[in-house]
Amino acid sequence: MNFESILLAIPLIIVGYVGYRVVFPPWNFPKNIPTIPFYVIFLPSILNIDQTELYHLYLKEPLEKYGAAKLFFGSRWNIIVTKPQMLAQVFKDEDVFAKSGNQKKIPHSVIAAYTGDNVISAHGQVWKLYRSIVTNGLQHFDESPIFRNAKLLGNIIGERFEQENKKEVSISMTGLVQRLCLDNISQVVLGFDFATLTSDKSPLHDHLMRIKKQIFHPFFLTFPFFDHLPIPARRRGFKDVEQFRKQLVEHVDDQLVKNYKFEQTTFAASDLIRAYNKDHINRKQLTDNIVILLVAGHENPQLLLTTSLYLLAKYSQTWQRRIREEIMNVFDSKKLLESPLLNSFLYEAVRVYPPLNTIINRCTSKTCLLGTNVVIPKGTYVGYNNFGTNHDKTSWGPDADEFKPERWGDDMESITKNWKHAKNACKVSSFHGGRRACLGEKLALAEMRITIAEILRNYEWTLAPEWDEKMTPAGPLAPLNLKLNFRKVNV
Repeated sequence: MNFESILLAIPLIIVGYVGYRVVFPPWNFPKNIPTIPFYVIFLPSILNIDQTELYHLYLKEPLEKYGAAKLFFGSRWNIIVTKPQMLAQVFKDEDVFAKSGNQKKIPHSVIAAYTGDNVISAHGQVWKLYRSIVTNGLQHFDESPIFRNAKLLGNIIGERFEQENKKEVSISMTGLVQRLCLDNISQVVLGFDFATLTSDKSPLHDHLMRIKKQIFHPFFLTFPFFDHLPIPARRRGFKDVEQFRKQLVEHVDDQLVKNYKFEQTTFAASDLIRAYNKDHINRKQLTDNIVILLVAGHENPQLLLTTSLYLLAKYSQTWQRRIREEIMNVFDSKKLLESPLLNSFLYEAVRVYPPLNTIINRCTSKTCLLGTNVVIPKGTYVGYNNFGTNHDKTSWGPDADEFKPERWGDDMESITKNWKHAKNACKVSSFHGGRRACLGEKLALAEMRITIAEILRNYEWTLAPEWDEKMTPAGPLAPLNLKLNFRKVNV
């Protein structure tokens, strides 16, 4: 073979090697669990199917039978888990199945530059430090901004009736719900106001919308190693992310630091600033955690609220009507917390459509045994499919795929007990579990109760006939581009 032939062969060898790594899982991965074909993860980008359809077509049978499977995502092969018993082990063995977020998994990526090292993705003593700083602000918070913003949302819907002079108006909900959740998280947790509900133009909001399109591009999420390459669009992505992070922290500086407001407030952001001033965390850690409070604090409630509005529309003749009767004269958050129909509805919405479907952010610190016979090598990324866990028939019975809020109970004592048991037994993993259970669950559910109650008192709604009833194709799970038809409630 001459030199020119060797030069020609090298690219072919590289392509063949990369192709082999994509098509087949590593040789030391467990052989006694199924392999989801590598191409499955790309199908929603090619075919007109959503995540739930993808699950039922390709994931349900192997995951229900084995409880775990090999899945290609994020430029590598991973192991995903759905069986509650296996998931409980992953949550419990925190040191073995160690948190390893994007900052470690794909540190060169745009999404890693966006979120950094934070309270969700950190591990060990660093995570304990972050948690000790932000927990109080996420567990004890002022609900009054949530009530105000729910009314503003209702007013925006009401303005459409005046503008169109109709008894029924059709509204696209995705952007509107996002504006609400951004204002909630900024006012309740970060100590400033995004003002997206009161202003048509918010530079910070516009900037966020631009970078989210860059960050959550399906191709680059699946193949983040392309962020290594000098692709102009990705270079712009890195630049936009850096500018947004800087602007966000500047807003917090202006509202909390320069006027010393952080000294008198208990926002989670105030606690982060105090920790920074005491040299417990550095400037980057401060920024990373402020960013993740914004990201997780608005995206997950946005998804859950969109799903809840969708389900209320779909079952408007039963659950919408019944819940409206229950909360029509309830204006206190404590009483909303004690409303059986509202809470059982929310818990079932969380179960049926978990806001985050597949989460892969743990890495084995040593070779370990999952369950009774699945040996996982050291350095393997392990995740979980929340949709699969929440729809597991061994946990929920033959009607696991049905939306049935009554399964939680008839009174608040039973509903609360069943909800806690389902989480502790890992039958519902929407808010994760173990020591790493979501710190924002209380806040997110409070947003749902307050906002849904406010809208129900004033409006009734159905699915817009022209809306194509589908879920998002990948990543976060919620109705895709939800559109609803609203009518005013006749009291």
